[in-house]
Amino acid sequence: MLRHKVRDFKMHLAVSLDDLVPADHFYRRLDAALDLSFVRELVKSRYASTMGRPSIDPVVFFKLHLIMFFEGIRSERQLMATVHLNLAHRWYIGYDLDEPVPDHSSLSKIRDRYGVEVFQQFFEAIVERCIQAGLVWGQELYFDGTKGQANAALTAMVPRWYREAQEHLTALFPPEETAKSLSVFQKLMDKYDGSRLNQRRSSTYQRTTDQKVSLVDPDATPMKRFTGDKAVLGYHTHYIVDGGRARIILAALVTPASVMDNTPMLDLVRWVRFRWQLMPQVAVGDTRYGTIPNLVGLEQDGLRAYLPLPDLTERSTYYSSDRFTYLSEKDVYLCPQGAELTLRVQRKREQDLCYRAKAQVCQLCPVKAACTPSKGGRSIFRSVFQPYIERVKAYATTPAYQKAMRKRQVWVEPLFGEVKQWHQGRRFRLRGLEKANMEGLLKATGQNIKRLLKARRGFKRTSPAGGVILQMPPFFAIFLG
Repeated sequence: MLRHKVRDFKMHLAVSLDDLVPADHFYRRLDAALDLSFVRELVKSRYASTMGRPSIDPVVFFKLHLIMFFEGIRSERQLMATVHLNLAHRWYIGYDLDEPVPDHSSLSKIRDRYGVEVFQQFFEAIVERCIQAGLVWGQELYFDGTKGQANAALTAMVPRWYREAQEHLTALFPPEETAKSLSVFQKLMDKYDGSRLNQRRSSTYQRTTDQKVSLVDPDATPMKRFTGDKAVLGYHTHYIVDGGRARIILAALVTPASVMDNTPMLDLVRWVRFRWQLMPQVAVGDTRYGTIPNLVGLEQDGLRAYLPLPDLTERSTYYSSDRFTYLSEKDVYLCPQGAELTLRVQRKREQDLCYRAKAQVCQLCPVKAACTPSKGGRSIFRSVFQPYIERVKAYATTPAYQKAMRKRQVWVEPLFGEVKQWHQGRRFRLRGLEKANMEGLLKATGQNIKRLLKARRGFKRTSPAGGVILQMPPFFAIFLG
């Protein structure tokens, strides 16, 4: 007989939320494997001890953001709508069936109250647990960066003087604030805020950000992710990843897109060594990191700089400097024809030495047309840090260097691919450098938690979204497969 199902719900149903969530559900395993009660101590100073309404539990706040990360949810409004309907989510944050979940606007207010320092401390706490679990090797450090689009339009940029005028008016009536000391991470973030670090560059060179700024997101700067792409506003995420099999992220920093990969390298590696008390032997990066300040700084700090140096020989059709032999005992260069190039001048600004052949010798040379167009004789410029450069070049011939270069190709970039493909990492949701760092730190923390759970056997081939409204997303396959 044909039956019609009628929607008829009981007003009072004797059922426990604990009975509705399967015993082997992902969020049960996550809750058992990762105790987040430590976050209450991190935020204790942000609340009054005796005044005000009771707040949302800080543990609930961070659990909500972990749900957001694991489910690939972009907006906080969508997050709270999902949590309201999903039994497993309710169980994980400790809210019963008849208990109203927090409003999405509360998350924004709490985030502003905490500031980026709390998110950095949360990231560090998870890294500490990874170290305790034996997931950090500490002998090799791998560097890489990726760009993500900002939540602002390039076409909305206005002349910088317009914003400076607004800031001036705001500064006339400053709010009363208590002075507070900045953490090391906040100092790093402020140092790499997109301002020019190299003041020696020609004053005639002007970046777009020197003239224009976005009122929606003043810290985002124009970028092109690939050659031929249309320019957009964006940020640059920098990772330092441990060389151990777990690939734990030891440092994460978000800067404006105008800050290149190599710029914060030394500060980050020194922070990692000091914060985690590591003694790495090797630092590995691609050609973008192979600048003289980086390789000199790493070598002076006792690390082998496995950084490919850019090949400049193809920039000119004339003889490259590799054809000239340096004689250290005489401090001269020998050209391919046997003529000497002697030291003529030291350029302090460029930090190099100029060696030049005699003009009359070059004029009579049979290969002058292939060597130099100069009437004053061929010149060779030698960096004052040339011994470090030669040492780093020598690494490239060793099996250890070649192995590290092969390993680098599959070490950090897959982490960026993972966060972009499955965790809404292609475009930043929040605006402003501080909030972009909050978002970047949460994503890096989530990636470390995935590896921590796998080590604790908390990961099985099931989805965290095995609740009542969401289908099982496939993103764990890329991690477990």
